[in-house]
Amino acid sequence: MQIRVEDLHAFTAALFNAAGQPLEHGAIMADALVGADVRGASSHGIIRLPQLLSRLRDGGANPFPQITTISEACATALLDADAALGPIGAHSGMTMAVSKAEACGVGFVAVRNSDFIGTCAHSAMLALDRGMIGMTWTNGFPGMAPWGGRTNAIGNNPIGFAVPGGAGGPVVLDFAMSVTAGGWVRHAAKEGRPIPDGWVIDADGNDTNDPADLPKGGALLALGHKGYGLAVIGEVLAGVLAGAKMLGQIPHWFNATDQRVGNGHVHLAIDIRRFIDPADFADRMDEMALALKKTPLRPGVDQIVLPGEAATRRTAAHIATGLRFNAAIAADLRGLAETYGIPMNEMENQDA
Repeated sequence: MQIRVEDLHAFTAALFNAAGQPLEHGAIMADALVGADVRGASSHGIIRLPQLLSRLRDGGANPFPQITTISEACATALLDADAALGPIGAHSGMTMAVSKAEACGVGFVAVRNSDFIGTCAHSAMLALDRGMIGMTWTNGFPGMAPWGGRTNAIGNNPIGFAVPGGAGGPVVLDFAMSVTAGGWVRHAAKEGRPIPDGWVIDADGNDTNDPADLPKGGALLALGHKGYGLAVIGEVLAGVLAGAKMLGQIPHWFNATDQRVGNGHVHLAIDIRRFIDPADFADRMDEMALALKKTPLRPGVDQIVLPGEAATRRTAAHIATGLRFNAAIAADLRGLAETYGIPMNEMENQDA
């Protein structure tokens, strides 16, 4: 199935609205999920739709959250997301962080009582609209083994940065602290293919190439000792500091769709204008990019790119040609359309 981006966005938003969410929240969810696919992070895109809608249906997430401010100062705040779906709470957190940065130069907002937020880049990039640097960091279900451990005990606690760029566009970095995100393992399972060595261990702590071993008690492997160390810091900020659930207190959002996740995330916005003229910042970003790209290349390498550069190219291509989904995901979309009564005839006509 190949679908135009604007059609998929409208369909996705309509699904969340049919599941009980207000219009503005449906739009945010569509922005987050479709945006992930458009940028090439399909591990966190439309493949997540069935489980997220199930969370609303089964009571794990609150369709009408009342997000409240627990404490606040000039540059900081702590929010309670009231069990909102993660992108909703993250949108509120970064929006407030940007407002505080406008007033104070920096804004740091922690959010607790939240849910799985998907890509950290989605909320981090909200700062770009105001010409600011953005960062989002979250904890989550402990699906990763600590460095040297043989069972899952900590989340892979992804982080995202978004930095206004010069002529080459923004620099955007979004990654989990595991070798790969769990969503890529689920993609492999849906496509019936094995996973590479070093991604996952099974429930007994043995290396495995079977993606089905992850949901059967297996664990993602950390991105070395440095990835594990960063996951711990993410747990400190998003869990300990935010007063959110942490480690084994967090249920598996993917399977336990009737349970409140209660994880946390933090959002940082930096107003560039407090440090340097934005035009000078853009020039210096171009200077940095050019210097990196002039580095002599290793054999077999065509070019050096900055974080987010490939995603910007994919975005342009997908907006022009649409997004293509395999048969398993297409079947999920058709099933959801039938369940929620959302027509998708025009999208069906784009089947390839």
